[in-house]
Amino acid sequence: MSAEKTAAVLVIGNEVLSGKVEESNATFLIHQLRELGVPLRLVQVIPDEAPTIAEAVAAASGKFDFVFTTGGIGPTHDDMTVPSIARGLGLEMELNSQLDALLHRYCGGEPNEHLRRMAWVPKGSELLWAAGLTFPVLLVRNIYVFPGDPKILRKKFLAIRDRFRTAPYTLLKLFTTCEEGEIAAMMEEAEKRCPGVQIGSYPVYDNPEYKVQITVESKEPAKARETLSFLAAHIPAASIVRME
Repeated sequence: MSAEKTAAVLVIGNEVLSGKVEESNATFLIHQLRELGVPLRLVQVIPDEAPTIAEAVAAASGKFDFVFTTGGIGPTHDDMTVPSIARGLGLEMELNSQLDALLHRYCGGEPNEHLRRMAWVPKGSELLWAAGLTFPVLLVRNIYVFPGDPKILRKKFLAIRDRFRTAPYTLLKLFTTCEEGEIAAMMEEAEKRCPGVQIGSYPVYDNPEYKVQITVESKEPAKARETLSFLAAHIPAASIVRME
């Protein structure tokens, strides 16, 4: 794993791949992780198939520091995320007494067989509690297990989001009337000059004010400002609309 902590998001669900449900959880996590300063390196959508889930979580867990799964943790036949994580990591499943007690309270008595499956977790799992949560977030090694319901996922993630916070990104922008082709070599040179700085170029075809938005991102504010200054010095001044 790299010195800078990285993340992956695995969206699990046939309903997403079939288009029956419009996926929004990955988009939410993308924005949250960017705000927290965590580089997201992978977003993958996979079906409710145990071997596929097991393979995907095992690969992501070994490559990235934080893995976030969404979907497949309810009581129905297609909710197979948790046992598949155990399968992928080579862990046994065990009944968690805290979750079992929670389900008993939730049901007001003995939960049925399907509901009680939700109390079984991979051996060595951790339950993450936070204010406002009725049910905890399940953590299996470096895999954070979230439901597919967007409202519940957001509530759970926001409750524990500060545990992922790191140095934030500085984002600067330059808007120009130049065409991308005119400034491509200069942007490439700017990125080479400043390791750790990412430069993005986004053409706009329906804005009369500018043609290209250039973004400069870095966790080192001084480097971001230095790179923006380099760009501004090498783009014709008359073509610079504004900088932010």
